[in-house]
Amino acid sequence: MESIGQKLVSARESLGFSIEQIARETNIAKSYLTALETENYDSFPGETYVLGFLRNYSEFLGLDPQEMINLYHNFRIQEQPAPMEELLVQRKPLPRGAVIAILVILLLAIGAAGYFLVYPNFIAGRNTPAEETAEAGNSALEKQVKIAVKNTYEFADEVLEKRFDENDAVSVLIKENSYQLVIAEIGGKARFIYPQGELEMAADEEALLDLDGDSSADIRLLLRSLNPGTGSLVLHLDRFVQSEGPREPAAAGTPAVAESPAAGAGTEAVSGTNTGRAGAPSRVVDTFVIREAEETEPFTLNIIFRGYCLFRYEQDGGERVERYFHKGETFRLDADSAVSLRASNAGALAAKVNGVDISLGGSGAVTARRIQWEYNRDRSVYELQLVPVY
Repeated sequence: MESIGQKLVSARESLGFSIEQIARETNIAKSYLTALETENYDSFPGETYVLGFLRNYSEFLGLDPQEMINLYHNFRIQEQPAPMEELLVQRKPLPRGAVIAILVILLLAIGAAGYFLVYPNFIAGRNTPAEETAEAGNSALEKQVKIAVKNTYEFADEVLEKRFDENDAVSVLIKENSYQLVIAEIGGKARFIYPQGELEMAADEEALLDLDGDSSADIRLLLRSLNPGTGSLVLHLDRFVQSEGPREPAAAGTPAVAESPAAGAGTEAVSGTNTGRAGAPSRVVDTFVIREAEETEPFTLNIIFRGYCLFRYEQDGGERVERYFHKGETFRLDADSAVSLRASNAGALAAKVNGVDISLGGSGAVTARRIQWEYNRDRSVYELQLVPVY
């Protein structure tokens, strides 16, 4: 809806008049005409002047004077608010006793809300199981579950395979520290608990475990069989040989003789290596001659992995490389003189050297081998040998 000023301006502009022209024709001062168009009614000496000038200006422009005056009166009514005491509902003040009662009810409501919202959380925090609130330094096993371990078996060597019952544990020695692996449950799957967490396995599955939390695998588990009826399972555990021991450099110009008892008499190694000795007669492995040649030459190792295996190698005395291979993966390595191999599951490897099949060990066995050229003085030939490393 247009205001008084908007109606006046629109009518004047539609007639093509300026303020000056109208001032001359109506004898109304230009300032008053402008005040009417801008609705600045305070510039007039009184309301009588406003009504008189508005009526004359409206008649000159062809507007209905009475309608314009009514708009003015409506404007003035809206501009002057009613007294506050007329707008506010008068209410009698509450008695003092009622005020006190209301305050008591509010305080009780706040107290009840605090009890039901805060106190249960406080109690829950105090009643959290000890394994969930253990101090830093407690093992993850103690935090997760309390199990009455029946039997504990030590695993300090390279390989351990036996039948275990539910709630049996294996104590694994790593760098002079012991870490416990607990067989917590035997059902459709076996559930194991170890310091870094939990693991579920089905029969014929295998897994690598990091027991000491250094982000590298420490042992491999192979669940050979599972018998929920008797609550038992057959578990194979193995790990890599940690070190070959220091290598003794050969004297200048003198080939080093291999220390392996399986290396034939009169055989000299082209590059020095300490293959060690077996700790028990049952672990002795014969040296296997892959091929003979008049001079040493590069050779190629090809491997197909028939199962999961953690594999490590050193090529021609270079850096040690370690990788976890999956079933179906292949590996090829070209070497000039020697390769050292470590495998967590020898039976998972189908290996060839220059097309000749070589055996690295049986299923589940941890193997350590070295492929190297050696000179056979008796026969005056070089032999590419597969030598055990103990």
